[in-house]
Amino acid sequence: MNGNNITLKWFLIALNFLRKYPTEDEREATFDVSKPYGAQKQWEYVEKIQAMKAEKIVWDDSFYAEEEDWIITVDGTHCWINEPTHPIWSQDTSYYSHKFNKAGLNYELGIALSTSRLVWMNGPFPAGTNDISIFSNKGLEHKLQELQKKAIGDLGYSGHPETISTPNAIDSYGVNLFKSRALKRHETFNGHTKVFECLNGRFRHSVQRFANCFEAVCVLCQYQIENDKPLFNILVEDVLEDH
Repeated sequence: MNGNNITLKWFLIALNFLRKYPTEDEREATFDVSKPYGAQKQWEYVEKIQAMKAEKIVWDDSFYAEEEDWIITVDGTHCWINEPTHPIWSQDTSYYSHKFNKAGLNYELGIALSTSRLVWMNGPFPAGTNDISIFSNKGLEHKLQELQKKAIGDLGYSGHPETISTPNAIDSYGVNLFKSRALKRHETFNGHTKVFECLNGRFRHSVQRFANCFEAVCVLCQYQIENDKPLFNILVEDVLEDH
C-alpha cells in the first residue's frame, strides 16, 4: 500500500470515528488495526481535520462593510459527556445541562446571515454556563460592539438589545418571520452536527478530546454546506409580499 492510500485509510477511519463513534474493539474488528496504534492514528487525523478550522471557520471581513444591522445568528449547543470528577462532591454542578439533565459541554456558534457560513465558534464551556453569560463575557458581544452590529438570538439572550435582538411582540410580521427563519436555520446547522454520533450521544473521552471532535465536525459540516447540503434561504420575499 503506497503512502497516499495509507493517508486516505486513516482519514476515512477518522471520519468513521466521528460519524459512528465506535469503541476501540469495534474499530479493531472493522479495520484490523491494533488498539494503541489505531487510537494514536485516529486522533492524529481528527486533529488534522480540526486544524482546518483556521481557514474554514473565520470571521467574515465583509461584516465591516455590511449595511445591515443584523449580521449573524448566535446560539449555544449542548453535548452530553461523562460526569467530570469533583474534588469534594460526586457531581460537578457547573457541568449540569438542563437540556439533558446530565453533565454536558456548551459551544457558542455564530452563523452569518448573508452567507449561511459558520463564522464563530467558541468553547467548550461547562453546560451550566448559560448562553447569555458566554455571549457577554467570552468575546462575541465585544466583537459586535466594535462593529456596531447585532446578532439574532432566541429568548435566552434577552436583555442586551444593543448587541442582540430576540423575538418580541412589537416586531412586524416580516421582522418576526425573518428572525424565526434565521433561528430555525441555525437549529438546522446544530442538527447537522448531531448526525455525528460523537456529538449525539454520551461522549466517552476527555474534555480536550471533545473539543477535537466538536471542531472537526463543524469543519465537516461547513464543507457540506459549501458542496452538497446548503442551509435553506431565510429570505422569503414572496411570503412577505402576500402580507
